Amino acid sequence: MKKKFIIVLFITLAASLTLMAQTKKKKAKARTTAKRTIHTVRTKPKPKPVDTTAKAAVNPVVVLPANNKIDTIRSVPDSGDGYLKSIVLTKARPFPIFEPSPNNIKYYHQYKRDISFKDARNAKFNTTGATLIEAILQGVKDHIITAYDPTAVTKINPTGDAFTIPMTYNQLMGHLVDTALVDQLDKDGNKIGSVKQLNDFSPDKVVGYRIKEDVYYDKQRAKVETHIVGIAPLITLKLSNGDTVGTQPVCWLRYSQCRIVFAKMDVSDPDHNMFDVSMDDMFLQRQFNSVIVEESNPKGNRIKDYMKTPEDQAKEAARIEKKLADYKKNMWNYRTDITAVSVPDKTKTTKPKKTTNDNNTGTPVKQ
Repeated sequence: MKKKFIIVLFITLAASLTLMAQTKKKKAKARTTAKRTIHTVRTKPKPKPVDTTAKAAVNPVVVLPANNKIDTIRSVPDSGDGYLKSIVLTKARPFPIFEPSPNNIKYYHQYKRDISFKDARNAKFNTTGATLIEAILQGVKDHIITAYDPTAVTKINPTGDAFTIPMTYNQLMGHLVDTALVDQLDKDGNKIGSVKQLNDFSPDKVVGYRIKEDVYYDKQRAKVETHIVGIAPLITLKLSNGDTVGTQPVCWLRYSQCRIVFAKMDVSDPDHNMFDVSMDDMFLQRQFNSVIVEESNPKGNRIKDYMKTPEDQAKEAARIEKKLADYKKNMWNYRTDITAVSVPDKTKTTKPKKTTNDNNTGTPVKQ
């Protein structure tokens, strides 16, 4: 009996030892795996140092496309040249002008004046880089201003300034640009013909402007008004032999349309205390010097039609100018040299004066 008990005890002890041995083996294996994992992380190869010198030497060049905005040279108003262009008038609009009723108009006359660039006071109209003719041509090209043919003389337009037949931009440039004959040569250099080509336009071809204006008396406002109706660029008229015979209009333009363009033209002059002044202001404020060349008359004659010499034409223009100035001046010229006569007041009663008898003559004597 004891022998069996000892055998069972021995088997149980052996099984316990075997189980304990297996448990220790598993724990030892787990510890070894963890150590190996940590060792693997620690032994990870370190990154190599970056050679910045080599990279700086081999710096790639990025080529941008041609249409990229970064590769575009743009003009900046304040580019460091010490001048900043005013942008006050870039979006300006002309202010409305009062239009009177035809029933209130009295003393209606129409005049034509020539503004010559020979006069230094008109230099603002021909400033280099910002000439008036360049602004007009741009307005015609943009369909803001309509040019009218001055040579289209009809029964309803005998003088060509009635705005009847419009012109295109190319037709207008044909009057402003000269043509030149260019020889055509063959491959051996021999002349085989010639063709006409247009020269480049030069603003210097325009020598002045002619304005057509209405002068009238407005009875409602009791005021003499002067309204510019039209404007025409003038060029020198030359004969085939090269002789100069005067000036002629290139086209006629309605001033009401020109005001849209003129109001945005900055003609400020700090030297003369002119700030934020537009070309429209120059015309409306009469900031120019001009000479009358025609006054409305039944025959439609110009001054040079009945005054042949330049001296007589200048005298006639001065006479018309004085007549117009006197009319404007005499509108409110009242006479003040008339002696006023007092009128007795009939509502008041006057008492008769007392009289006394003279002892010598017996006639009443006033006291």
